[in-house]
Amino acid sequence: MRAAAFLCGCALLLSACSRVGVPSQTHRSTLVVAVPAEPISLNPLYLEGELGYVVSELGYSYLTNYDAHGNVVADVAAEVPTRANGGISHDGIYITYRLRRGVRWADGTALTSRDVAFTYRAIMNPANAVPSRYGYDQVAGIATPDERTLVVTLNRPYSPIVSYFFGGDSNYPIVPAHVLARFPNLNHAAYNEAPVGSGPYIFTRWARGDSIAATANSGYYAGRPAIDRIVLRFTHDSSTTVAQLMTGEVDATFFADVTRITTLREIPNHRILVTPVPYFYALMFNAADPLTGDRAVRRAFALAIDRRALVEKMTHGLYDAGTGMRGLFTWAFDPHAGNVPYDPRAAGAVLARDGWLPGLDGIRMKGGHRLELEIALRTGMEIDTGFATLIAAQERAAGIDVSLKQYAREQFLALGGPIAQGHYQIGLYGYQSSYDPDASWLLACSQRGPHGFNVARYCNASVDRALSEASASFDRATRVRDYRFVQRQILADVPYDFLCQISEIDVIPSHLQGYGPPLLSPFTTVAGWHFRL
Repeated sequence: MRAAAFLCGCALLLSACSRVGVPSQTHRSTLVVAVPAEPISLNPLYLEGELGYVVSELGYSYLTNYDAHGNVVADVAAEVPTRANGGISHDGIYITYRLRRGVRWADGTALTSRDVAFTYRAIMNPANAVPSRYGYDQVAGIATPDERTLVVTLNRPYSPIVSYFFGGDSNYPIVPAHVLARFPNLNHAAYNEAPVGSGPYIFTRWARGDSIAATANSGYYAGRPAIDRIVLRFTHDSSTTVAQLMTGEVDATFFADVTRITTLREIPNHRILVTPVPYFYALMFNAADPLTGDRAVRRAFALAIDRRALVEKMTHGLYDAGTGMRGLFTWAFDPHAGNVPYDPRAAGAVLARDGWLPGLDGIRMKGGHRLELEIALRTGMEIDTGFATLIAAQERAAGIDVSLKQYAREQFLALGGPIAQGHYQIGLYGYQSSYDPDASWLLACSQRGPHGFNVARYCNASVDRALSEASASFDRATRVRDYRFVQRQILADVPYDFLCQISEIDVIPSHLQGYGPPLLSPFTTVAGWHFRL
């Protein structure tokens, strides 16, 4: 499936109103955006997920990025390396980047290939507590023949390299060598609170616990952005976000709480856009746990879930229960692979064959033990709580007693937290994936937690081989074939149960122009935003 087909009809305009009167000069020059959490740093090497993209897209530059249709486009690179233009060697081992002229750091220093090489080495430096080295660990070496040329040598052919190596699928943009190279590690550098970047905006003020302000970069290589100032306001919960949108304390929010869509549609002088993105909700089953390590238990648990009912009730049908794995496999998604069906009777039969028989209260028992499972989830997420509560009720029909345990958002996926350390049975999480369908980060044996994001601790040799073969090929048909095999195997093994594909809900002022439908981040197009007067 082509990227255009994946995004066909993605940006659905649900409501639009014209602002009454002419906005004030202050409002024309400032955009206040509600964000759900405060970043731990303004050095993007220490960030991940949604906040990582916010900081990176505002204040920094990449080698390449994605456009709204999933095409890889040049950023600091003068062109995207391909085999056709000689940027990718015939054997797939050497990737050559030539940098565009005129890119400068906010302090006026030229951005060169040395900065890219330094950033790579900072990511790989074990003294730097970066959250992931995925993709970058495929690099064997870096050469900088001159200031505008970078040659990347790979350990093996790795087709996602352009999208991962300071590209659109990476949280990591380029950071300045001339500022940071003198430090043995960057963990506590003052730079992390007052960075020098090369992006469309310059971070000018961080009011802890309240907001971050960024001012348009007049030296940005693509031209100074039209909006003078962007303020990121930390709102922490969706009710506060909605209230501040209503009062005008904030102007916009991205990835709004879908459970509040009815109220969001009532906000005057705003429009709402709904875009299916490479995100998905899934249950993760801890394969190291005695109960969820049993494939029969996982299969039965998945069979007992009515995904369409969950999505209709909690998301008003704006998320898609039929395409959960498309959130992971994007253009390699196989619509014919199917889903685990909703069949509580079949769930009971699977459990009975596994020795779990109904007790007096209907809960199944085996060897004198009740089938009791616990779902771990994040606090402050109404959709998470709603999904988990409905799932617990549905599981009881299959004879499974489910309880819920909530953790603070910051703790849930932290390196020392319950998921990474394997102190859970079932986890519920809304995943942000990459646009390239390389799913090794979630499924490969080498990525098992706590050393990677395969927190289910799933390991299947045939899946590993298919993932490896797919990522080594630059032929799309070969990759699609391999990923189709992986999808079918995941449906059989059920290390994760894909509940739905997520749609991004963006609430923006009616007079904001230049906003492009998000692929991975709404801030990808921030340099082109402007107000219609």
